[in-house]
Amino acid sequence: MHDAPVAPTSTRTAWWSCAVLVALCLAVGLQTVRSDNYFLGDDFGLVHHLHDLPAGRLLTYFVSDWTEGAYGFELDELRPVLAFSYWLDAHLFGAINTSGYHVTNLVLHFLNALLVLAIARSVAPREPLAAALAASLFVLMPSHAEPVAWISGRVDSLASLFYLGAFLCFVRFRLVNRSWWLVAAFLIFALALFAKQSAVTLPVLLMAFDWLWPASEDSRRGSLKAHVWPHVPFVILTVGYLALRHALFDNAVREDLLTPETIRAFILRQDSYARELMPTPNEAPKPFKLLAEVLTVGTLVICLGWVLARRRAFGTAIRRLLFFGVAWYAITIAPMVVTYFSARHLYITTAGLSIAMATLVLPAVPVEPHRRRVRAAMAGTLIALYAVASIWNVSGWVATGIESQRFAAGVSQLLRPVPRGSVVFVAVPEWHHAGWFWSWASPFALKPPFTEEDLTEAFRIVERPPTYCCPPDQWWAARKATVTALMESPAQEVTIIEFAPEKGGAPVVRRRTIDGRELKRRIEGALGKPVDSGTTLNAEEATKLSEALFD
Repeated sequence: MHDAPVAPTSTRTAWWSCAVLVALCLAVGLQTVRSDNYFLGDDFGLVHHLHDLPAGRLLTYFVSDWTEGAYGFELDELRPVLAFSYWLDAHLFGAINTSGYHVTNLVLHFLNALLVLAIARSVAPREPLAAALAASLFVLMPSHAEPVAWISGRVDSLASLFYLGAFLCFVRFRLVNRSWWLVAAFLIFALALFAKQSAVTLPVLLMAFDWLWPASEDSRRGSLKAHVWPHVPFVILTVGYLALRHALFDNAVREDLLTPETIRAFILRQDSYARELMPTPNEAPKPFKLLAEVLTVGTLVICLGWVLARRRAFGTAIRRLLFFGVAWYAITIAPMVVTYFSARHLYITTAGLSIAMATLVLPAVPVEPHRRRVRAAMAGTLIALYAVASIWNVSGWVATGIESQRFAAGVSQLLRPVPRGSVVFVAVPEWHHAGWFWSWASPFALKPPFTEEDLTEAFRIVERPPTYCCPPDQWWAARKATVTALMESPAQEVTIIEFAPEKGGAPVVRRRTIDGRELKRRIEGALGKPVDSGTTLNAEEATKLSEALFD
């Protein structure tokens, strides 16, 4: 027997659920909203390019300047909605007011949690506690540390906001059969596509929903036309979007990267994805991680056993598990086959999995009082484990942001007495702790709006290739004149700005006299070939040259 969902009626429970989500979001993310939690990695390039961009160019920005010039190579990204979010933050809060950007990230996370709550209450209106648990687990997923704490990580939470919003509107359309819900879903889906390309999976998810979770008796008894026609606009929009991507980037879904090797690597990564879904802090001791994983997996296995033992009573719960657990995971994780591994890519995936987990732990079927207490204890244990892991992971990002601020402020101060035109080596890591640091940050981090003057114009800057914005051959093209001049000089003093983790990230300065002949000998020995004005370098050679310079 199907338990068709109806509109939730418990307003008081809904408000209490929202209050809990606010508290949990603040517990996890409030620590990010501080003025010294500075930019990291991609943040510098995004803010530099977008903070003063004319509003009229936002729509086309990711098709022109951004894809062709920001990082030195063409990106197959069409994300004007994301660009608008940075532009809006810069105009509302100030270009380098990091607190404003972090507030936006936290608000996006909270709104996504509300959507998870609304979806769970829509498909299971008689289970408000399970819905609250689902949204709480979503808030506390430790894999969300990047979207919460890293400004550039919002690309996933922003896209998820529209993805989940469109899904919720479609569910409401099936519940009440009002066309305006379908129109809203279509329009929100369009925004999702132009926030991040992985949103193309939504039409497939909607079809799976209609197949595995018919939302009403009318939809179950309806004609084939009633089943099919609501999906047509989503398919047409997706086909048009993919055609636009193919025209702009010569690929629709990065199909050129889809090979047997990438598929094999994707399959092997499933273990890593599963571990990211566990309540295990990235930098926690191994015994703590093992204990958290055992408690979590054990809890879910026991609850699954209870459900399967009473399959007839738990029929609705099993259908929900099949959709939000199996189908949701398979569909939303599919785009990762053609991209790199990152925990933040699981953001949409965890929305469905959180509902599935809550369904296991707090099903609606009446149970004995002692087992009800056991389930409540299990839910509390999961909340505690995930809260510790999430707060721990986010605090690591905050610590990194604080050290980034100390380094950035210190560079400008230490260079004030240095003669203009001097050679300056900036030795800063691309990674620090468990997250990004200054990867791809230079030269943006050394220019306005981050500095009062353009330090790349005032000094001859040389940085390590991993911290340069663009591919290694472009790093060499930009720094070749300075390095060549050093090799041709009998002796030249250079200023070295070094990141000092033992001083909380504050930089230290030292000066060193370089013997040009010795430097040239070391560089050519590392490269195994002469260095002249026509030399080009690949990534491996650029790394070797960098090591010779900075050693």
